[in-house]
Amino acid sequence: MGKENFIRQIENSVEFKFLDKVLKEEVTAQDAVQDVINMTMSALSIHNPDKHNGIGLPDYNVSLAVMELAQRLEPPKHTRLVEFICHLQKKAPLDPCTSEHLKVQGDTLWTDMPSFGYTELETWYEFGGDYKDPCDGALDSKQRERWVNLNAFLAQLTQAAEIHYPLPNEEVRYFALDKSLRAIWNMAMALENEDPPASLGDTAVMEATCQWFIYAAGRLWANVLNRRTYPGAAGAGPGKRYGEKGWTGYTEERWGIWEEALDEARAQCQDERMAKLIDDALASLRRAMVNE
Repeated sequence: MGKENFIRQIENSVEFKFLDKVLKEEVTAQDAVQDVINMTMSALSIHNPDKHNGIGLPDYNVSLAVMELAQRLEPPKHTRLVEFICHLQKKAPLDPCTSEHLKVQGDTLWTDMPSFGYTELETWYEFGGDYKDPCDGALDSKQRERWVNLNAFLAQLTQAAEIHYPLPNEEVRYFALDKSLRAIWNMAMALENEDPPASLGDTAVMEATCQWFIYAAGRLWANVLNRRTYPGAAGAGPGKRYGEKGWTGYTEERWGIWEEALDEARAQCQDERMAKLIDDALASLRRAMVNE
């Protein structure tokens, strides 16, 4: 009941209603972004005695609304949501009193997307709402659908993100809309697990992994070519099957293992829908390598 009440609170927010209109094509993504900015700026009104408090609320509410809608929408319907968040992230309004960028907990609105990082991370770790294992084939179908949809959205957002790669072997820089690390977490669970990939062929984690390749193979392969690495605390190391490997991010060896694991899962998959999804993922993976 607590989760249901929380979702209802999200649905009742002004920000959720803005986004719902975007998805229904009643307003453009640009107009909705301007509405959010106007609402944020109103918190700075000189008539508001707490003008420096609460400016982060729209940021937080937008992040929650995006996460909820991403989990509800099928992947092909994420386009306008991605357009909105990419457009919003390019805005950096100034405090009219100081002419400095507005900050929330030290991060710049909206460039750093202050609330988006932790709300996205928490939502991802919920695995669709109940914190249950996405490798479990008996996972509730609704929870599975929500988590797969979320990963498909993050993949599309990652593909659309503007990234400037560091020098080879230099640790990755932070880009607010890039969630390439989540892709590695998916691959580690689905394709580097101590359980063979064939046994995970019809699970939420395999389906989410396929969505990453279908919607973001270009970005993931670019990460490989740029030898993108992460600090130890990021958890980008290998799954249990390859514990002896020293991976800390994207490598060609790891990419090859992912391709082989998908092939293995496809060979044993008995579910027609999942078989097609794995085929699509493999085709996208290989296409990215050709189009480098």
